[in-house]
This record gives sequence, C-alpha cells and structure tokens, in this order.
Amino acid sequence: MPESVYDARREEGREISRLLESPVDAGLIQAVYTRRPDAYESYMKEYGESRVFVFRKENRIVGTCSEIIRDVYVDGKVKRSAYICGLKKDSDYRGTIPAGSDFFKTFKRPDIDFYYCAVISNNRDAMEKFEKKRRFMSVKCITTYTTYFIDPKVKTKEIKNNYTFRQASGKDTAAILDFLNTEGRKKDLFPVIKSLDDFHNLHIEDFYILEDDHEIKACAALWNISSYKQLTITKFKGIMKLARLLNPVLSMLAFPTLKKENEPYDYPILSFFLSRDNNKDCYEIFFHRIKNEIKKNYQVFAVGLTRNHAIDPVVKKLPKIAGESTIYEVSFSGQKNTSFDTEHIATEFALL
Repeated sequence: MPESVYDARREEGREISRLLESPVDAGLIQAVYTRRPDAYESYMKEYGESRVFVFRKENRIVGTCSEIIRDVYVDGKVKRSAYICGLKKDSDYRGTIPAGSDFFKTFKRPDIDFYYCAVISNNRDAMEKFEKKRRFMSVKCITTYTTYFIDPKVKTKEIKNNYTFRQASGKDTAAILDFLNTEGRKKDLFPVIKSLDDFHNLHIEDFYILEDDHEIKACAALWNISSYKQLTITKFKGIMKLARLLNPVLSMLAFPTLKKENEPYDYPILSFFLSRDNNKDCYEIFFHRIKNEIKKNYQVFAVGLTRNHAIDPVVKKLPKIAGESTIYEVSFSGQKNTSFDTEHIATEFALL
C-alpha cells in the first residue's frame, strides 16, 4: 500500500489539527494542547522557521510531527536549534510509522546545531517509548520544567524596595531588547531576540519593567497566544474532579478557577521573565507587582520555570495547577551531544 512522508501542505491544516487533539494524560488531568482553528497556520505563526511533516497512508494522514528552527543562546553563543514538537499518531491507525527509516530523518539539516523536545513527565507511556534506545537516535535529559497556572489574586508578600514598576511603551523598545539579550545570553536555550515583530501578537506594551533610576532590574511580557495555541482540559480525575465541583470555595482560597471539561482557557503567559544578574529579590518583587496588572483582565495566568529557576521555590508554595515536563536533547546518529549549563536554563513556555 502506498505511503509517504513529506512536508505538509497548507490545505492539510485542519486534518493535522484532528491528530493533535488526542488527549494527553498529565496525572490528575487529561489535557489537550490545540492549535485551532488550523494547525498549519498556527505553526507558521511560531517564532522561527516552522517545518510540518505528515505521514500519509493511502488517502489519510496517520502521523504528524513538526520542528521549529530558531536561534538560541548556549554558553553565551548563538546556536541554531530545532525544537521538535507535535509528534502524534492517529489513534485509529493500527499500523506503524517508519520512524527509523524516514520520519525522524526528515528533521536533519546541516545548519542545525542541536535538536530538543519536551515530554510531559506524568505521561509515563510516552516517556518510556521516547527514551527507548534506537540505533539512529538517542535522547539525553537536559532539565525538568514546570508550568504553573496561578490565580492573580493569590497573596504574596512584597520585599521592601524603592523600585519603580511600570508598563513599557515604544520608547523602551531598544532598552528592553538590549536587556533581554544581555541577560538571556547568560541562560541556555533562551531565544535570540532581534525584534518583537518576530513574535506573533507580541507588542512592546505587553512588557512590564521593574527599574531603579532608569536601569531595568527585571522585565517580562504578558503574552496571550490563545488565538493560535490553546490548552483545554478534557477530563478531571481523582481530587481534581472534586476540586472542579468546589470551585467557589477554592476560589476564595486563591486556587485557580477550573473551567468545565472541554472549555478552552484564555490566559496570558508570563514570558521572557528575566532579572539583572539573576537577582532573586528582583524576581520576587516583579512577580508580586505583575499580579496586580493581570487580575484587571484575567482570572488565571501561566508561568513556566525550570527546576533551578531562582523564583521556582517561591511559586511552588502558592496555590496552583502545575504540570511538569522533561526537556530532552535529541541526537541523531553521528551527532555529538551539546554541553548545557543545567543550572542556568531558560526555556519559554509560550515557545514550546
């Protein structure tokens, strides 16, 4: 029977969306990361160069995967990376996808320095399959990464300070770009940012600044990507099912409001969150201040933090919904592993 692996076509976007929307088991919740209304168009809005692949059997797409090629910092140097994502197989397809011979080989390109991906840690079945040894490919854990969903009304204590906190405007663009690249260069996997225009639906007014005598001490953006990438919880289990029924009570305790099953969430992501010289106090002060801005328009926001992030111990103590992922480097045969500084890694949830 005829089969083929090839670059997806624009008109196949909705068929790819169907494959992507098979649920992911993340422990007490079953979630779907969707790219509605059209997966192909969604990938094309990602920062960097997107390549979408499909595996077709007869007249039907039964597998898909994508890579997003972008420049990131590693050891202070600019490296070309490929983030592998959206690996899905049609749940109704009983055959195999020839990953070793064709599918994964489509990713390889001579100008790419390294490849990486993220796998939800609670999805043990997927992790075991992914970590299985293959002669053409190997994986190495870089770090773990936690995505937190938080009610902006949650109470935190602000460290005494004399800093100014404000929303950015056009006149701050050059200073913010300089700050992001100066501080981002100190963290592996942080994206090289030449222009905010390279990021879909991200504007200078989405950024907020913590400053002292006109020097930026910390900054981040409230970036809403729900127009092309969404999270939907399709099933609650165990204690989370009870928590959904107790929404009014838990809301009084600043626990994030849980929507009904299959209702998409609308939320901003605290993105490009950096402080000068990785200062923990500046992270905490900024986090405390930004919540007041978020609660004006949203009931929940998200922030993604690697296990060694300076503010992770603080956020971990708050009421939240959290999900952990493992970040892997993917190496193909004959390719050397990259040396990452696992103590200083900054991956962006909005770009995963």
